[in-house]
Amino acid sequence: MTKRAMAGHLPDRRLRPTERVQRPREFQTVFRTGRCFRDPLIRIHSKEGGRELSRLGLVVSRKLGGAVVRNRLKRILREIFRDVKSRLAAPLDVVVVPDGKAGPRDRAAYREVFERFVAFEVQRSRKAER
Repeated sequence: MTKRAMAGHLPDRRLRPTERVQRPREFQTVFRTGRCFRDPLIRIHSKEGGRELSRLGLVVSRKLGGAVVRNRLKRILREIFRDVKSRLAAPLDVVVVPDGKAGPRDRAAYREVFERFVAFEVQRSRKAER
């Protein structure tokens, strides 16, 4: 048992490099050939990636605020994605783009949008199975 585990810390919940959309070409592929779930707060682009794991990419504009605000928002979005990714019907490449005009909101508002996205994807995959 590691020192961290013995001290009562939570398990490591970071998104590994294999769980992130990282390269510009990967972002472009999701934007060009994927689906888009729109909400006034954020847009969620998704595409089946053909991998074993769902991956997350974030595009957070400076219009949302300074570095502290943007980094906090990215932490919130990553946390929510970690919680909902296991409920996705198939592994997806997901790119999240918060709307600069809407401004940063609280965690509950973003979680609600992600929950609707997951419900939409599950429903869509059920229709495809028929």
